[in-house]
Amino acid sequence: MKNGVINSVNSSGNAAVTNQTLKWRRSSTKSHRLPPGPRGFPIFGSLHLLGKFPHKDFHQLSKKYGSIIFLRLGLSPTVVVSSPHAAEQFLKTHDLVFASRPPVEALKYICYGQKNLSFSPYGSYWRTVRKICTLELLSDSRISAFRTMRKQELDLLIEHIKEAAAARDDIDLSAKVSSLTAYMTCLMVFGKKYMDEEFGGGGFETVIKETTTLAAKPNLSDCIPHIASLDLQRLTKRMKAVSKVFDDFLENIIDEHVQCKDENRNKDFVDVMLSFLGSEETEHKIERHHIKAILVVSNPIIVRREI
Repeated sequence: MKNGVINSVNSSGNAAVTNQTLKWRRSSTKSHRLPPGPRGFPIFGSLHLLGKFPHKDFHQLSKKYGSIIFLRLGLSPTVVVSSPHAAEQFLKTHDLVFASRPPVEALKYICYGQKNLSFSPYGSYWRTVRKICTLELLSDSRISAFRTMRKQELDLLIEHIKEAAAARDDIDLSAKVSSLTAYMTCLMVFGKKYMDEEFGGGGFETVIKETTTLAAKPNLSDCIPHIASLDLQRLTKRMKAVSKVFDDFLENIIDEHVQCKDENRNKDFVDVMLSFLGSEETEHKIERHHIKAILVVSNPIIVRREI
């Protein structure tokens, strides 16, 4: 079996249902035993068996075919796992085999061809990106360098809570803590806090909601790649629009850092990534689109308003 992707979903009872999209390494299907499952139709496979709640449909199929099922979703070979032991084999024992993600239309546009840490195929490029993120964003020294900033942001939150308490105003503490985390992440990655009006495309909340909808919506083009160019569900047009909003925003961030001449400021993650731009120091040459792809997932939260 080649690299695939595993998405775990809860089903009824204590069973875990794991939907695994696989590309099988074989010269012919006759040379390998496949798990039991429905035969399906040509081209469409077993898509007709899935309704509004696919995890429930998979659970019903597991009652008929067992804890490991093989079926085709369109042209995509798929394995459904619905027992804890089998799930452990996929997610732990043989995790490297299933560490990669298959090509997905939404990620193709929004994540620059899946070139970021979360969605790039497992291999030398992924290891290079992980090394950069681990050393330059998540290391003890990098976190310590922003300790003063984190204290300042925390002091602002505490002061806001004190003022609200004195005025006997209600306060959504969960939202404030979430915003605090977002501010700190923005400062570490981008070097400043960005407000809703700076994002474009109707504002951060609108764009993120659209992105989440497109990423989660079942897309026939993922199951039957041959019809992707037809855009039957009109999803590709929406994906391109969202992608342009993200791209314009990230281009502005990169341009701000390139034009900044202040040598005394703390170097943020964008500065570090720009230092690798076109460099031969890494196994893979880092270009501008690689930086934007990594930034999309490194900091998915852009705050809307001041605490």
